[in-house]
Amino acid sequence: MNTPARAALLVTAALAVDLAAQGFRPPPRGFVSAQPAATWEQGLLCGNGTIGASVLSQPLDETIVFSHERLFLPEHPPVMPPDTGPRLFEIRRLIERGLYQQASELAFDISGQPSFLYPDPFVPAFDLRIRMDADGEPADYLRSVDFETGEALVRWSDARGTFERRLFVSRADGVAILRITGSRPGAVGCRLALEPREPDHPRYQRNVVDLERTADATALTWRNRYANAYPGSIQALEAVASLRLTNGTARADGAALVVDGADEVLVLLGIAPVYDPERSRLDELRAAHAALPDGYSTLLARHAAIHGALFRRVRLDLGGGADHRLTTEELIARSTDDAPSRALIEKEFDAGRYNIISSTGELPPTLQGVWAGTWDPPWASDFTHNGNVPSAIASMLMGNTPELMLAYTSYLEWLVPYLEVNADRIFGARGIVLPSRSTTNGFNNALAPRFAGAFWVDGAAWAAHFFYDYWLYTGDREFLARHARPFMEKAALFFEDYLIEGADGRYVFVPTQSPENAPANTRSQATFNATMSVAAAKELLHNLIALSEELGVNQDKVGRWQTMLAMMPEYRINADGAVQEWLTPELTDNYAHRHSSQLYPLFDGMPDEIAASPALQAAFRRVIELKLDRHWGDWERQKGFMSFGLVQVGLAAASLGEAELAYRTLVPLVNRYWLPNLASTHNYRSLFNMDISGGMPAVILRMLVDSRPGSVRLLPALPAAWPTGSVEGVLCRGQVTIQRLAWRPGAIDVTLASGCDQRIVLQAPSVVAAVTPGSGPPPIMDAERGDRCEVELTAGGVARFELRLR
Repeated sequence: MNTPARAALLVTAALAVDLAAQGFRPPPRGFVSAQPAATWEQGLLCGNGTIGASVLSQPLDETIVFSHERLFLPEHPPVMPPDTGPRLFEIRRLIERGLYQQASELAFDISGQPSFLYPDPFVPAFDLRIRMDADGEPADYLRSVDFETGEALVRWSDARGTFERRLFVSRADGVAILRITGSRPGAVGCRLALEPREPDHPRYQRNVVDLERTADATALTWRNRYANAYPGSIQALEAVASLRLTNGTARADGAALVVDGADEVLVLLGIAPVYDPERSRLDELRAAHAALPDGYSTLLARHAAIHGALFRRVRLDLGGGADHRLTTEELIARSTDDAPSRALIEKEFDAGRYNIISSTGELPPTLQGVWAGTWDPPWASDFTHNGNVPSAIASMLMGNTPELMLAYTSYLEWLVPYLEVNADRIFGARGIVLPSRSTTNGFNNALAPRFAGAFWVDGAAWAAHFFYDYWLYTGDREFLARHARPFMEKAALFFEDYLIEGADGRYVFVPTQSPENAPANTRSQATFNATMSVAAAKELLHNLIALSEELGVNQDKVGRWQTMLAMMPEYRINADGAVQEWLTPELTDNYAHRHSSQLYPLFDGMPDEIAASPALQAAFRRVIELKLDRHWGDWERQKGFMSFGLVQVGLAAASLGEAELAYRTLVPLVNRYWLPNLASTHNYRSLFNMDISGGMPAVILRMLVDSRPGSVRLLPALPAAWPTGSVEGVLCRGQVTIQRLAWRPGAIDVTLASGCDQRIVLQAPSVVAAVTPGSGPPPIMDAERGDRCEVELTAGGVARFELRLR
């Protein structure tokens, strides 16, 4: 097969594409891009939660980078966490004396680690290379992704007609499926090969051994071993790419397959991690492919039925209208801070949900979701629990995909034995401690002399929030009893042993780390009484008491937990009028930091303690103002800072009902942290990262709906920039679904459904002047609170009505 130099052509199309002239109808929910990818980060993204594919979209010399959710490179066996428990009293004495950095250094010295240890990194499997010839230069280029079906498309023309490559990764069948077609019979010729990804990278060369690649007229195969595999880790990787042709011929050429004169080329690609090195899975993969039905459309429909059912549950309309026909390059170029593109917001909202759905399988999304393209991923592309993972999963429940949350909770449950070792060795305590990072084990090795990761005690309590919230949203009582209760009780047990009583009768949290930040006056992450630690423990205990009442259990423990709550440190307000990040006068705030952990109480609603205190609400609002002004105020100077910090600020602002502050956080999220393939980024338009793919939709949904069991608040933080709009399918706590919420000046239309018989309080953003019932019992207005009404809901029924506002 001739592969001329132009096979590596980078199409230099203009930003605009005349789709009508090409006879191409863009996907109703998805995007069209005018330029191919220069790197794997810019590729078209497909995934079924288990297998990920990044399609670089080059017409004649294509690279599709494949990855697998279990492909964490085994570089060294698990390392036990530091045995600081016997010397915890020394660490506490150092902190009491103000010798914070010495406390951090002591913990690291005890660990015996040579340095900060990342867990096994998330790495790519291999590349599928596709080389094609052309008659003349490629023209009429475009690429797109259909979010509703999960299908990526690369399309171009030459003198012979139009060519297309379509790819999706099937949730139904567990394989990636590639289709190549031309507009004329017999027009498709290509060379297919599975090739190493970054074979010259030192980490690849140290770890990948015994690579075997084969080809015959029907398939390509791949097998490699990992040189540093350890008991329980992945030992090898195998893959089969099976070929199905419509007409034409295929022949092997070394480790490649050459196809000539085909009408259609169909490739079915499966990937299998191997844990038993004596048992190959290649025959298993071949048999699975042989059992699949014929026909690309049939295979796509099987997948789209599952994927689409998840994706289509929620829809946002802010009036983007005709701009949806623009390419992503055009939308990004046109969107400004003064006038953010509504079509771009809608597309990014959809893209975020698509990315998270596509990268959630048996495991939750890593930092890079299910996509890996380098052997040196930033932060090992691990599960970073002190902010990143909670951002990535933040919209799973409100976004009406609660089943995806089970990937997170099941992974946390699998980690529990490691977390118990952390609590015992680091603190001499019972219960569990979740480290800031994990992949193939949960031991806490995230510490260094100047990184006090051993002192972060909030992780299990934060994770417990999602266990309990799953119950609140779904009403799944079995999950509450069998999964949430054991995890939450273990998290609380740690605090029973860890907390010490101070001279004032209040608990002291020591040592603590407020994720990755350090007080301005010490510059050491080793601290005490971190606000996040206190808030997470309080939330955990409140929820555990409520769980116990619901299940009728723990009567012997509830009194102890109530006593613990009464002994918690109170929030402190500093001279700036802001809630302090450390609840002590001895440590001063550092607002210019990427994390916003002191806002933890407001990440997912407003606790009663804050709702009852205008002073605390004002103090938390002041934190948001200071963070925005001092950290994110100068965008040209602050380009390198991370996006999920904005998510944290935006969620807190929405919880406070501060519409314009929430919108102020949303604008940079829209304009600065997305690539033309609608992959989200960690830094300013760089560093592929899935944090805000989950976090940005969460901010938007929280601006439009807030809920707790028995209560739904409509448009709690609606900005002036969105005078009209609608959202469909929002899931609320208490098993309520907002099938449709539409607003315009002076009126709201709402349709509610419920999973159980119940009466709820519905709160409008202002006083309700009149209610026009549509279906279901009419709402009953609250005589004292004019912005509220009671709505009777029946299981499986629908209530529809219009609220006229004053």
